[in-house]
Amino acid sequence: MAERQTFGTKGRVLFLRKYLEEHTDDDHYITTEELITLYKDNGYKAQRQTIADDVAVLISSGFEVIINQVARNKTKTNAYHIGARLFELPELKLLVDAVSSSRFITSEKSDLLISKLSQLTNEENRQELSARIFTGDRLKTSNSNVLVTIDTVCNAIKQQKKISFHYWDYSPQKKKVLRHDGEEYIVSPYVLVWNDDRYYMPAYSDKRKTVVKYRIDRMCDVQILDEDAFVDPDFNIAEYSKKVIKMYDDNLPERTVTLRCINEHMKNVIDRFGEDIKTRVIDEATFSAKVSVVPSSTFFGWVMQYKGGILIEKPAEVKKNYEKLLTEIMAKQQSL
Repeated sequence: MAERQTFGTKGRVLFLRKYLEEHTDDDHYITTEELITLYKDNGYKAQRQTIADDVAVLISSGFEVIINQVARNKTKTNAYHIGARLFELPELKLLVDAVSSSRFITSEKSDLLISKLSQLTNEENRQELSARIFTGDRLKTSNSNVLVTIDTVCNAIKQQKKISFHYWDYSPQKKKVLRHDGEEYIVSPYVLVWNDDRYYMPAYSDKRKTVVKYRIDRMCDVQILDEDAFVDPDFNIAEYSKKVIKMYDDNLPERTVTLRCINEHMKNVIDRFGEDIKTRVIDEATFSAKVSVVPSSTFFGWVMQYKGGILIEKPAEVKKNYEKLLTEIMAKQQSL
């Protein structure tokens, strides 16, 4: 077979790089003799010096090639494999799992993204990554335009422009319907937040004169407007995320709430509110914690899940609202 002339030496070096990326790692290598045969089978003339020169070119360009010596027919020969990759296998597994479980991405788009991620490792590892794909039974959005919406919102934030969109919900018949009879929402987007496997967009609403949260996968017809966005220099996303439980606040103001907790739930309080909160030991079994929260129904739900291990001590108004919610739930349950 005549040597390929289209790309000359450049084509040969690119062929070598692709092969090393596709087929080698710390556990799989290829020797000089095997590379010579591989070159010839693919139309490239080669000898031992050719291999050495091509590997040197790759290394000088910043591509890490590990060279070891291995025994072959009672002699030693060089063996080559790729060194550091842009993404190591454990990192790719993490990304694949994140894409697979993300509710805001459709099953079809998840499969496509995972396929692209798999191209960042060698052939053998791809099979291991493919075995981790099980998006079919996961709860997934049906909105196929989510990534387009995310891109549009990100551009609006970068340009500091307002956006308009429609927001949909479900009818009792499980059909999508636009909220408020198709009202056009106009807001100043602040940031995108990934919370509880969903993407949310906190944004300032001129109509409500406050920050409101919107689910990205329930937005449609998103457009960037020419009007400059309202930018609040005091908005702190880290503090905001800690105070708003699961991104639902029922449009209530922030309050300082004192919680009475049993000791085993210190980890849960810190997981939710961070290590900077003020705590005080009450006795050998309990402690109190002061947290800044929006006392919404989802905050009450967070407290409720600990079955009395975490209780609301004060302020009296928040405590009363929590007790009222519990009473209403019990009444409805007993009426069935």
